[in-house]
Amino acid sequence: MPLIRRAAVAALAAAALTASPLLAGTAHAAGTHTCFSGTFTNDGHISANPCDGWGGADVIVVLRFGRDAGTYRCHTAFSWNGFLGADGCRPEATP
Repeated sequence: MPLIRRAAVAALAAAALTASPLLAGTAHAAGTHTCFSGTFTNDGHISANPCDGWGGADVIVVLRFGRDAGTYRCHTAFSWNGFLGADGCRPEATP
């Protein structure tokens, strides 16, 4: 491949990589857990049950009912037999 073509291909690849985050929109979580009810503490911890869903890192946790009902984005979550514990959580803005 001639040197000019290689430079053109490299420039196009660099442009595509630079533009891709702009075209992607908002970031998506790596998983979602939906829970009937739960509690959210000021230090960013959620305890909830019964829950279903998947994902362990960068997840969305939805609490359907209760005082802390809402949608949260959490750094980590662990679910076992319908019980969920999540840390590093913050309320997720809704559009």
